[in-house]
Amino acid sequence: MSKHDTVLIHMDKVPPNLCRVLARKGRKAMTNQEISDASGLTIKRVGEISKLTSWGKVDVGQASAFAAACGVDLIKQGQVRKYLMRKEGCRLVHLEKSPNKKYLVELCRIETKT
Repeated sequence: MSKHDTVLIHMDKVPPNLCRVLARKGRKAMTNQEISDASGLTIKRVGEISKLTSWGKVDVGQASAFAAACGVDLIKQGQVRKYLMRKEGCRLVHLEKSPNKKYLVELCRIETKT
């Protein structure tokens, strides 16, 4: 196993689709436009990355920009993983009133790696 594979396995513990679902500004879910503005990526590219279940086909710079815009640190994942593994469960309250709720829930259901 190469170092690249090891880094990818680590990054994929918080894959792009989950990273996108976690993106929020305060208590509100972020839109693709807001992530685009924060990351410098096009809205189209934000949408493409959001549907992926692995970082394997994403350029490192784009992965870093996308994750940072979503509020996720792909190297130091402790905060995110603690949030996801809380005893009371991960409620994702920011999704409840989101106009994008259906889209974000669909991202959670993606099963195939593209």
